[in-house]
Amino acid sequence: MRREPSSAARPLLWSLTVAALLVPPAARLFAAPPPPPAQPPPAAQPAPPPPASAAHPGAGMPAYPDITSHFDSMAMMSTTMQNFTGTLKRHGRKIYLDEQSTSSGPVSYNEYFVYDLDNNKLYRFLRDEQVYFETTLSLEQRVEAIRKGWVPSEGVFVFNTVKVTLSSKDTPLRPDTIDNRPVELNLREVTAGIPAIGAAPARTAKYYSFVWIDPAVKLPVKISYAVNFTHQVVEYHKIEEGPVDPSLFEVPKGYVDLTPY
Repeated sequence: MRREPSSAARPLLWSLTVAALLVPPAARLFAAPPPPPAQPPPAAQPAPPPPASAAHPGAGMPAYPDITSHFDSMAMMSTTMQNFTGTLKRHGRKIYLDEQSTSSGPVSYNEYFVYDLDNNKLYRFLRDEQVYFETTLSLEQRVEAIRKGWVPSEGVFVFNTVKVTLSSKDTPLRPDTIDNRPVELNLREVTAGIPAIGAAPARTAKYYSFVWIDPAVKLPVKISYAVNFTHQVVEYHKIEEGPVDPSLFEVPKGYVDLTPY
């Protein structure tokens, strides 16, 4: 025989039933929280440039647009003056320099030079003899590359295991005109930060030149500076931007390496 709860107990049973419906089971109460929504994978980041090293002292430095230009160069010393004319080509961070004649006639050798700024090398190629020489660029030669506008500025490079920092700054002086086109005369200051070497303390070397800049081209149109008691003036003409043949910067087939003679 089924026994009904008394009228006094009914309110208590009702309260317990409602509580059971409102309170979650223990397994649900103590379960681990649901995982967060899946996030999209992070965007790929560009690889950092490789650091400079003794093998690749210019690694990580920017390359510059390919250009071809004719140039005239004049070196004035205390009692003599020499004039050169030729062609300059730039491919990335390599410079092809072909001096074709001087004021006294053709150059003594049928030769050209390649500056490899990434690997700190200078190559001299003699066409008639089909030989070449390889040397290490000096600090002064790298400074010259900035002075002459071959590369606008530098960074950290390694020379004989020593890290040297090169930078440049142009200070506008006045407007000017060259070959009937407006240019701006600037004072270019090249700074070399040289660390302490042995007993020699760290030092900063400064190099100055006057630079006439035409914003429409990728090279200064005229440079003037003094080095080793010689006043040098370089003028660039017919500056063209466009692809340059990379093979010009390689050792030609059949050439013999005469380094270090």
